[in-house]
Amino acid sequence: MSALAGFTRSWPMFAALGAGLVLLAIGAGAADAAARGIAAAVVLAGCGAAALGWGVAALRTGRAAAPVPTLVASAGAIAASGALVASGAATDLGVAVLPLLAADAFVIVVAVGAASEIRRRHRGAAIHRRRHSGGTDAPAVAPSAVAPATAARSTGASVVGMVVGAALVAALATPALAATDAGELAVPHGESHGGGHGH
Repeated sequence: MSALAGFTRSWPMFAALGAGLVLLAIGAGAADAAARGIAAAVVLAGCGAAALGWGVAALRTGRAAAPVPTLVASAGAIAASGALVASGAATDLGVAVLPLLAADAFVIVVAVGAASEIRRRHRGAAIHRRRHSGGTDAPAVAPSAVAPATAARSTGASVVGMVVGAALVAALATPALAATDAGELAVPHGESHGGGHGH
């Protein structure tokens, strides 16, 4: 695995968590905005829950789960979102457009991660076939000579990548959540629901 691949390996997982939170918040806003938004709210909430579940599963296993279905679902979600925004139906259904675009950005990162995992698996399968069919791959360097240093570099890159990925997701998800109806109705930090009465 290259240093860049190790550095960005966790980004699709964090992006899925960001997409899930934003989609759930958008769905809540759509449900409150209009009766016609109920169907959209259910779909958005379902997509948000699925994204959260995928992100948690991927973080637990350390790799993109079910990459082919994930890539297909991501492409479908992006296409549906684009059609919703382009047609103007998003506004009619009470779907917040800017947070939806932020969720799309997260989904694109998930799609890239799924595509990378598919490519990695195909490459591994091709190498395996060549080795078992009498191919002439170069002999591997003794694992004892390279494993410790390689593992240390990979672990360091992964940890730094996780910190950077989490920070980037938070930087995009926080304003996206604040721009949803749920975020706009949230009580500002340091204030109470009483609006300053009493106490």
